[in-house]
Amino acid sequence: MLLSSIANAQWNPLESSPAGYLTNMASFDGTLYATHFSQGVFRSQDSAATWEPLINGLDNYQARSVFELLVNGDDILIATSDGIYKSTNNGISWIRRSEGIIVGNGAVYAFTESIFENDNILFTGAWTGIYRSSDNGESWLPTNATGRGVLAKNFTNHGGLLFAARESNNTPYGYKSTDSGISWEPISTITRPLITLFSEAERLWAGTIDGVWLSQSSGDSWEHRIDGLAIDPYNSSIIRVNGNLVTSLNSGGSGIYLSRNDGVLWEDFGQGLPFLSSIDKLLVFGDKILAATSDGLYQRDISEIPTRIESSDGNMPQAFSLSQNYPNPFNSSATIEYSIVKPIHVTLKVYDIMGREAATLVDNFQNPATYRTTFDASALSGGIYIYRLQAGEIELTQKALFLK
Repeated sequence: MLLSSIANAQWNPLESSPAGYLTNMASFDGTLYATHFSQGVFRSQDSAATWEPLINGLDNYQARSVFELLVNGDDILIATSDGIYKSTNNGISWIRRSEGIIVGNGAVYAFTESIFENDNILFTGAWTGIYRSSDNGESWLPTNATGRGVLAKNFTNHGGLLFAARESNNTPYGYKSTDSGISWEPISTITRPLITLFSEAERLWAGTIDGVWLSQSSGDSWEHRIDGLAIDPYNSSIIRVNGNLVTSLNSGGSGIYLSRNDGVLWEDFGQGLPFLSSIDKLLVFGDKILAATSDGLYQRDISEIPTRIESSDGNMPQAFSLSQNYPNPFNSSATIEYSIVKPIHVTLKVYDIMGREAATLVDNFQNPATYRTTFDASALSGGIYIYRLQAGEIELTQKALFLK
């Protein structure tokens, strides 16, 4: 089951997880799905405490090699090495729905990498091109994006424009559509193969085989934001949690990193992870971040990430501040809020009444903003604790009373 707390502030394996190489995750109405490289689809309807395989109709190895899953109304569709499969009964059984998807020369299987919905139109990136379906996957039509080894993936809608990644050493490294996916043009403004895309208001993030890139011009130009990432980073997934960016890495630089200042500086957030050949997907589910890896699911508590709070009027804080924790007294964990007025390295540490360090809550460069973080004292003795914020020459302290 999902753990209620994470020991020593780190990633832990989800012991109930399906074993082996998980390629993707999706959640819908409290149900969690995980796709597997060779064993089809798994579903949990009890917050990941137990899992059931959904493989009826996935009758060959290629059909059970699943790359992405989409819940579309009452239907579920999956992209597999054997093309698109569809279930109309919540995954109890699957039927192949790949009419119109061309199998490449000399190949036997369709090889679809992705499944995506936009304005009631479905899209998939297959070996032979990008295809679209207007009848919920019953039939597919090719677009102008055709060729050998297209395999477009991780489609996203960014401000009405559609983008798709292409992790290939051959150009194009991605695709863009300005007409709702009827036609596609190569993305020529980024010079690295694209693995994933993440859209926010006025910001488009790209995970590539050379780190994270940011476009604030709908893909017309890009800014490289790589400082602090591992050498040779293959960024495979990007999400935002508590106002901060979290990204996973694949291949030799496998790991998870966090940025509290929109990618200007990244810090290691992979504590507890073993070496993993693949981390393909990050997903927020309940109060946890889940990672789909080559060795099952891993999880980490969201409360370990300080919350960056955007002011309602858009103004930055006018003074450094450190608020009284709440609740106070507290009996397990407490929330601490603080404000930073200029870009600076910040530490927030907790000490016991004898001056011994009990916890480090923050130790990184931060941009001007108000933040919240959680002090988990469940492993400590009750008593009075002092927490101290240091930012350059600024030093602020408060007392917290822990009743155990």
